[in-house]
Amino acid sequence: VKLRNDYGEVTGMMNPKPVHAESMLQGMSYKGTLDILHDKAIYYENNHTPKTLTEEEIALRRDDHGNFVGAKADERVHYHQSLIKGQNTVNACIARLFMRYLAEKNMSQQDCYDPDEFLERFKVYMTTSPTKDPNDKSQVEFHNDTYLDVYVRGFFANASDMSSPKRRLRDCALSQRDSWSIGSLDGVLMAIPLIAAYANEPEAMVIGRAVEHAMLTHKSVTVTMVLSVLTPLLLDLYHGADLKETLVKAMGKMRPPACSGREMRDSYVAYQGPGNIPRHDKWVQHMRTSSEAFYPDFLEEMLAQESDEDVAGWGDRPNSRLSTACYCEQAFSIVLYLCYKYCDDPKTALIQNARIGGHSTARGAVIGAILGAAYPDNIPFFDQLCASQEIATEVDGLLATIS
Repeated sequence: VKLRNDYGEVTGMMNPKPVHAESMLQGMSYKGTLDILHDKAIYYENNHTPKTLTEEEIALRRDDHGNFVGAKADERVHYHQSLIKGQNTVNACIARLFMRYLAEKNMSQQDCYDPDEFLERFKVYMTTSPTKDPNDKSQVEFHNDTYLDVYVRGFFANASDMSSPKRRLRDCALSQRDSWSIGSLDGVLMAIPLIAAYANEPEAMVIGRAVEHAMLTHKSVTVTMVLSVLTPLLLDLYHGADLKETLVKAMGKMRPPACSGREMRDSYVAYQGPGNIPRHDKWVQHMRTSSEAFYPDFLEEMLAQESDEDVAGWGDRPNSRLSTACYCEQAFSIVLYLCYKYCDDPKTALIQNARIGGHSTARGAVIGAILGAAYPDNIPFFDQLCASQEIATEVDGLLATIS
């Protein structure tokens, strides 16, 4: 509802507005000394409750997750307010960085991927200030996004303290056991270029490679779970398999999450933020699955809903079955549903993903990877990307490495 109020019916790419009523950015923090926030640092560290505020004023400054963010709905900074229409979010930029790295290192079909070397490039990229060249929209040297996910901030907080002589950048990732947000679909996005680069290797080997890379930034059970399903799905599509049959095969490896979108939202509000939910209860919230099969039972139930917003939401509908939050078990279920429902219409799949709202960026990237593999000659919105020429070159460079 809030998305529609701000943007009307989304039909294509649009510039982000300065504020976002559901944004929790100003409630975030970063404790590292490596400068990854640059000129965006002013938007963080607003999460301390002033003693001078009344209970009513505090309530107005809580987000839809129940967190105190220090700003009213009409004051909350949009996650991507520093980007323009057609630019990539930081997570897609990191995936592009990885594409360029693989194209360089695996040139002439050489298998020279080195995770430690890549992480050094990741560090350089994230510590390069966007003020270096404000007119550069390609995002090749820097990203210029405003919001950095927990995994980025946690990684570089750890990387800021390399006092132990044995500590390496590969030791800096957060674990889902310690931080529930590490089970985010963004961790899956990071590995997609690698799945494509090694598309002619045996499936089990590619899964192993994808998991290794994702673990550099996301030590997560649910990220690994999704990669174990998505990797074979993409490999089958790369080799010409039927899209619907491949999606059904993937769904057969999963069960839907037991926790509904409405239940998750209500628990967050009841505890005044997910950080206050007891540790074990929060773990179970993401790990417990329903007893029903994803296909056909769950899928048919979702397809029978009146609208996609009844399938997935965050408290805006009475009975949203899935949550639009970032978590893998929820987000990947939405991805599979949208890809199946709109298997003949990639453009509508991407538009509906945006209309549902929530963590649509990572979902959109994975939807794009799946439907792009099925329809390589029909990529919606590609020519509207600010860096379409650079991205085409990056993709060609990656494809040239496949033996």
